[in-house]
Amino acid sequence: MLIRPPLLVLLSCLACSGPVAAATQTFGLGGGQAARAARSQGEWVRQAQALEKRGDWSGLLAWGRDWSLVEAKNPLPWFVQGSALSELGRLAEAIAAYQQNVRLAPGDVFARNNLGNALRDSGRPREAMQAYRAAVEISPDYVQGWHNLGLTFYLTRGQAGVAQALQKLQATDPALADVWRKLAIDYSITRDERVAREAVRVLRGLSDAERARMFGILFAER
Repeated sequence: MLIRPPLLVLLSCLACSGPVAAATQTFGLGGGQAARAARSQGEWVRQAQALEKRGDWSGLLAWGRDWSLVEAKNPLPWFVQGSALSELGRLAEAIAAYQQNVRLAPGDVFARNNLGNALRDSGRPREAMQAYRAAVEISPDYVQGWHNLGLTFYLTRGQAGVAQALQKLQATDPALADVWRKLAIDYSITRDERVAREAVRVLRGLSDAERARMFGILFAER
């Protein structure tokens, strides 16, 4: 099962990270516009959380769109829209929303992970794996990204493809094969956090060149 981080958790974390947009000037705006512009980020976040908790995806989408009208350069309303659109099955629009989120906040691994989910669900697994790859390259200890990358790789390449990749990695560098096996296979099967933590520990010890070599083998065209 692909992992989608709960919106309630992400919004709480992101909101606490500090302001992401300047205060909005309300003078001269129409009534509806002024009301939207007067809302604090905390109010936007709390209502988004409430709508998600109720499973009101249409309401959440409308709320995210209103939010983006006020703070178009804030990545949070685009994340909210992506989440709502994904739940509504409007994957092309969800992809566009998450892509805008990533343009505004390139380091947002949660948005990259969810972008990968939407791409995979749209029948675009290779692009999905690139999105997951970007997430784990930004944050090597982002286990959910590794899980989704490994699962999508397995579903796309099959058992034979996984075995072939492991053989190539083993021939290149046993440490790379061990990391991939632990994160993409063992953890996906057992969901044992100890397995993931050990793999991440090894991964952190790899150089950028070693990680690039690992991805080069995994993403090589068959």
